[in-house]
Amino acid sequence: MRRYFITGGTGFVGRAIVRELLKRSDTERITCLTRGRDDLIQHPKLDYWKGDITSVEFPGDRHRFTDLIHGAAEANDLLHPDEHRYYHAVVSGADRVFQWANSRDFNRILFISSGAVGKGDSPYCQAKRLSEWLCERLAIPTKIARVYSVVGEELPLNGQYAIGRFVGSALQGEVKYYRSHSVRSYLHVEDCARHLLDILDRGDCRAYDVGSTKSITVTDLAHLVANVFEVPIRLIPEKHHPTSVVYLPGIDHWKGNETITLIESLRRLRAHLCHPNLEQSQAARAVH
Repeated sequence: MRRYFITGGTGFVGRAIVRELLKRSDTERITCLTRGRDDLIQHPKLDYWKGDITSVEFPGDRHRFTDLIHGAAEANDLLHPDEHRYYHAVVSGADRVFQWANSRDFNRILFISSGAVGKGDSPYCQAKRLSEWLCERLAIPTKIARVYSVVGEELPLNGQYAIGRFVGSALQGEVKYYRSHSVRSYLHVEDCARHLLDILDRGDCRAYDVGSTKSITVTDLAHLVANVFEVPIRLIPEKHHPTSVVYLPGIDHWKGNETITLIESLRRLRAHLCHPNLEQSQAARAVH
C-alpha cells in the first residue's frame, strides 16, 4: 500500500495526479500540501496539509509516507510573471522539500520539472535546472519528469500560454492571434498524469520529457480553437517579427500512450466551460 505526500497537488496537473491515484487500489493515503485550497477534491483517502512550500513545517515522524511527488512551484501562468519571485519560490521550495525527504524514509521520489529547462535562460528556467541538480543528489531513488504543454478542462486561461489565450478570446466571441511559425504539442492532463505515475512506478532514476509528440503550429492552433468553439478568427498585425520557437519533447520523452487527441481535448474544454455544472457532477462521480 502506498502513502503519498504531494506538493502541487492542488494545481492544474496536480489535481489530475490526485484523481488518478484515487482510482488505484493500492493507494492508502494521499496528503496534499496546500496554501489554502482544500475543497477542490474531497475523498476519504485524501487530506490536506496547510502551508507554503517556502516556509511550511513538514509532517513529523508520526506521519508515514512511501512516496513523494514534488510539483509545487509558483506556477508560471501569469501574462507578466515576476520571474525573480518564481526563482526564489522554485529553488528554496525544492531545497526545503528535498532536505525534508532526505530525513525521512521515502521509498521513491518524483520531481515534476518543466520542458523549459532546455529551452531558455530565464530565471524560471534556471530555477528549474538548479532544482533538478538538487534532486539528482538525493540518496533516495528519484525520477525527474520535464512536463511540456498540457491541456484539459481546468486549463488556466489568464496566463502566457497560447492555447489558454486562444480559448479565453474564443469565449469573448473571436480568436485573436499573431501570425507565428512557432510549434507546440499538447498532451491532455489525464494522459500526463498517467505518464507521470508510470515514470514514478517504472522509470529509471533520470530525467524524462513528458508531452505529446503530435506537433502543431501556433497559427494552426488558433484556427483549430476557432473551429471547435465556432467563432470567427482575426489576425492581429505584429509591430515586430516574433521569434519562432519549437517547444516539443526531445528524444528522451516517456513513450506513454496518448488516449485523448488535441481536438477532443478542446471539445471537452468547451463543454466544461459552457456546461460547468454537468462537468463538475461527472468529475465528482469519477472520483468517488
